[in-house]
Amino acid sequence: MNKNLIFRYIFIVSFSGLSLPNFAQQRGEVQDQEFVIRKDRVLTVPVQPRNFERIPVLPTPKSTANFNYLVKPFFLNLPPLEIAPEASLKQFPRTNEELFPGFVRVGYGNYASPILEARYNLWEDGDYNIGAKIKHEGFYTGPVGGKNSAENHTNVGLDGTLFKDYFELYGHVDYIRDLYNFYGYDPENVNLQEFVTPQNIFNTFKIKAGISNLEKMSDLNYDANLNVRLFNDSFMAVENEIGINGRADFWYNENLRTAVDANLSLTTPSDEFYADINRNYFKIKPYVEYRRQGLSILAGANIVFENDITTNKKSDFHIFPAISGSYMLNEAFGIYAGVEGDVNRKTYYDFVMENPFLGPSDELLNTIQNFVASAGVKGTINAEFTYEAGVNVGKYANMHFFTTAPSDSLRFNLVYDTDTRVINYTASVGWEYQDWYKLTGSVNYYQYTLNDLSAAFHRPEWELILGNTFKPTEKFLINANINAMGGIVAYKPTLDVTETLPTIFDLNVKLDYKINNQVSVFAVGNNLLNQSNQRFLNYPVRGIQGIGGLTIKF
Repeated sequence: MNKNLIFRYIFIVSFSGLSLPNFAQQRGEVQDQEFVIRKDRVLTVPVQPRNFERIPVLPTPKSTANFNYLVKPFFLNLPPLEIAPEASLKQFPRTNEELFPGFVRVGYGNYASPILEARYNLWEDGDYNIGAKIKHEGFYTGPVGGKNSAENHTNVGLDGTLFKDYFELYGHVDYIRDLYNFYGYDPENVNLQEFVTPQNIFNTFKIKAGISNLEKMSDLNYDANLNVRLFNDSFMAVENEIGINGRADFWYNENLRTAVDANLSLTTPSDEFYADINRNYFKIKPYVEYRRQGLSILAGANIVFENDITTNKKSDFHIFPAISGSYMLNEAFGIYAGVEGDVNRKTYYDFVMENPFLGPSDELLNTIQNFVASAGVKGTINAEFTYEAGVNVGKYANMHFFTTAPSDSLRFNLVYDTDTRVINYTASVGWEYQDWYKLTGSVNYYQYTLNDLSAAFHRPEWELILGNTFKPTEKFLINANINAMGGIVAYKPTLDVTETLPTIFDLNVKLDYKINNQVSVFAVGNNLLNQSNQRFLNYPVRGIQGIGGLTIKF
């Protein structure tokens, strides 16, 4: 071991000696050098004992204490932090259409038909929204006898909403005036050349006030309102109604909810043949709904009390099931089915809004819907095309129809059927292509089986509705619609015969062109095929009729 160390030192010193002269010549010359080598020196290293024993693993300490952290709240009486938001310096595009609180629309067309519509809203300041509206549309000449078939409509209203932290208070006040002429006479009759049609004016005053929760996606939702309606015409028909409507639902989770709908209606009608009548109606509908992964089930009941007096009535109290369900196998295909019974509330106001040429009524009855069973399929294809097709089978009591009055051919009477069966085949489609075209369409076919009447007077056998919306540019909008119905049977009491009215086919088009964000022009064309359509016997509608005008936002 000592010899090896000696040779290593000699080797290191030899190479060191070769390099030192060169280094000395660069930094400075060295004259004499001397190296001493001692052969008798011995280097020794102390012996380190090796430890072959492993370190023992110590046991993990376990504590018997419970680590309970007591959090004490400390309340500081400090004012809330005020956040002063500042607008971004980036110039984002602004939609000016949302900033105009009011608009005015004026127009004029043939049949001496002016139109005026205006609305203004106060919504920028405070936690409220107040709006006022007025609309007048008149047709001062008509299809039969010029002014003898005139009509006009006026609507004036106020509405407002007050927003609180968790709920909103809302209200509406409306006055509606509708003028009609009984022009269903034969203008070619020489005895009626100087005939002046009787005129009927409907005056309707409505008040509505209610409360509703603000957050519609909360677990508990509610809405309750009070309605008052006062109605009279130019003759002896008067009907006042007080109604209370309520709705509440509670979501247990995202799949299950329970709800209840309630409606109370107190009506006091009077006419030429009756007075001092109180028609009361109360309905409550509790139900439970379950939704999950394409499955939807609703189960409930319609509980109704109504006091109409009829010969075939067993009780004023009714309980009907309300059950429906649907299951979507996938987005493109699903099935649905249901059965529901009900009492459909019918007032004189409802009847006269359906047929404005109604004369004095003998009695007013609700329609008893013993049941309506439905089944069908529906779905969505490629997120663009939607469809639905099905069949409804129903059984009714006291379903209403219209027939010409025997004593006055200008007016219609209400007639009822005690036992009516209806089969309704229905289908509807919808298609939206990008942002410039939208199609909606529906078709219905009805089969009536009646007990007391020979036909379903003035109810269509089939209906077709087709709507098209085109938006070729951002400023241009086109609506083209078709409304058709056929198989309408009318009864002529003077001849004791029935007559099927011609098929109704109405093609109407509306054009809108936006000049700028505040000004646009419009044009409307109705009955462009100039059909002599009759929804009610002896009452043809106007032929080709057009209106053009201007809309200004401010």
